[in-house]
Amino acid sequence: MFESRLHLNFLSLILLGCVSPSSFFNLNTDDNSYVACPPHQTQALTEFMNEFDSSHCNLSDPFNGAWCDNSTGAVTKLRLRACLSGPLKPNSRLFRLHHLRYLDLYQNNFISSSLPSEFGNLNRLEVLSLYNNRFVGQVPSSFNNLSLLSILDLSQNTLTGSFPPILNLVKLSVLDLSNNHFSGTLNPNSSLFELHRLRHLDLGSNNFSSSIPYEFGNLNKLEVLSLLFNDFFGQVPPTISNLTSLKELNLHHNQLTGSFPLVQNLTMLLMLGVFKALKTNVVV
Repeated sequence: MFESRLHLNFLSLILLGCVSPSSFFNLNTDDNSYVACPPHQTQALTEFMNEFDSSHCNLSDPFNGAWCDNSTGAVTKLRLRACLSGPLKPNSRLFRLHHLRYLDLYQNNFISSSLPSEFGNLNRLEVLSLYNNRFVGQVPSSFNNLSLLSILDLSQNTLTGSFPPILNLVKLSVLDLSNNHFSGTLNPNSSLFELHRLRHLDLGSNNFSSSIPYEFGNLNKLEVLSLLFNDFFGQVPPTISNLTSLKELNLHHNQLTGSFPLVQNLTMLLMLGVFKALKTNVVV
């Protein structure tokens, strides 16, 4: 449920226009700030696609395509979903598209590539979706350069290491790291707890092993918090009651003990998941 809702919300946030079936790189929208991409940008995008087996790309799909800025002619939005196969290399043409603000590479097959550090060169990005792309290894420190990001989706890969370096990503409102192999302790001084604009946080289905830091209570704009299928232990901190905007709280399948904090302050709460998470009852 959490994953499907996130991706529906994500889709609604970034579907700002559609691509004309007659041309893969033509934008069909009433927004006058976007136009058909000029030849040099079209060539760059074609060269990027030629790095992969793109035979499964449906060029008439209105949800795939490129958006170019009316004043500069530069590509600012790129969506290529479920159609590319092959390794994503550090010298890819993708990393020369320095004006990109929206990049959606949802559910491609990058064949166990590591995340190139060159993603950090795309420092105008506001939305980045790399959902289900078979990426492996650690998140490079260069992701810290993406200080304009409001949405970051790295879910459904095989990423490893501790909580990734996101100290400078203070504009994030959606962060999805679920269904990876992140591990280690979630420290109270983690950069996570500086992300005061977060509304949706999903760390589910990883290998985090620590108590749940009290500092979660600082993220008081959260509407969705999922920590399911990890190895969190100890008591749920009372500061969870500070999250008065919460609509969904999912703690399924952890090793939590003690009594659950009062949730009477969580008047917006629609779903509370504690199955196989607590050995005691919820106090309401």
